[in-house]
Amino acid sequence: MRIRKLFLGICAALGVAAPAAKASDVALVDDGLGQALLFVNNGLCYAALPSHVVPLRDRIALSVPNPPQSGAAEIFWRDPSVDLALAYVEGDLANRCQIELRAMQSDISTILQTNETGRVKAVHFGGQFFDRMGVDLIEVWGDSFRTKMNDRAVDGDLEQGFSGSLVTVGGVLAGIAINNDPDTLEATFLRMDKVAALARANLQGNHPSNRAIAPVENGSGFRVTAFEGGGQSGATALEPGSLSSPWIAEWPGRPISFEVTLSTNSLVPLNRVVLVTKPDAQTTPPRGIVIELDRGMPGAPYWTTLAAPDMSPTGAFDLRTGGTVARRVRISLMDVWHPDRPLRLDTLWVE
Repeated sequence: MRIRKLFLGICAALGVAAPAAKASDVALVDDGLGQALLFVNNGLCYAALPSHVVPLRDRIALSVPNPPQSGAAEIFWRDPSVDLALAYVEGDLANRCQIELRAMQSDISTILQTNETGRVKAVHFGGQFFDRMGVDLIEVWGDSFRTKMNDRAVDGDLEQGFSGSLVTVGGVLAGIAINNDPDTLEATFLRMDKVAALARANLQGNHPSNRAIAPVENGSGFRVTAFEGGGQSGATALEPGSLSSPWIAEWPGRPISFEVTLSTNSLVPLNRVVLVTKPDAQTTPPRGIVIELDRGMPGAPYWTTLAAPDMSPTGAFDLRTGGTVARRVRISLMDVWHPDRPLRLDTLWVE
């Protein structure tokens, strides 16, 4: 792990360009709580993850590497008895999905019975790197199987956030991790044919792709659908009706941005963007703020930038647009008043 951190630092120091964007099959959940399988069905992107990774919330953050990109997803089905949840992936992150559900539906019994080893894949470093390790297959059951790590040259342990990691056996995607024991280096995986069967049975009806964004009194409803920078796991708390406590994130020394979607399929009026921070001696308000509007339709974005003032040292930002329309708003926090303190936001209001 120290080698990968050193590599990341050397790349940044030498100005090495980030690799081109490519499809991803696994994503980091909520800054490291676990992993999720990304897959496509009928042109829509979904995530499958162990239900216990995020047991009490339906809005989650997902991050993928190469290059790093983050977005939001909404859990619309879960079954704790099999420890599986399904989420609908929103925003531009959906473009990174690569695995078709129909490719996951074959019976993998023969593959599990005729192979002795597999390869685990996960995402670490806040979505910066893929991690891979070798495993031996120990036991195979009807819906799951158990492994033991055999590649001590990688990390030598099963880290926190391992649940949801993917394993391939014989070159075939075979399962997602639902529990692990760091002491024995053993892990249990839910079989991928079982995951596919549950997904196929539950990708019907009124899941989030069919839901309109709910309006709010005297303002516009929105969902946080993408973010970049720090504190990603808490960014969805900025949505209307969600913020019961301030959003606080460590300031990373570089801009933090988040994208809010006002409508999934049409332009809506936008007159005002309000940010409020109630600063104290332990936190800081942002200072420089950039507001961008997407006035395009899905699949054909058209981004423009609005002239915006700084947030005041007392935490007030109120941008009047003069009357315009938009489908998405990207808010970038360029710097802060006190760089040695965590960043804080108490209110995000759009009308």
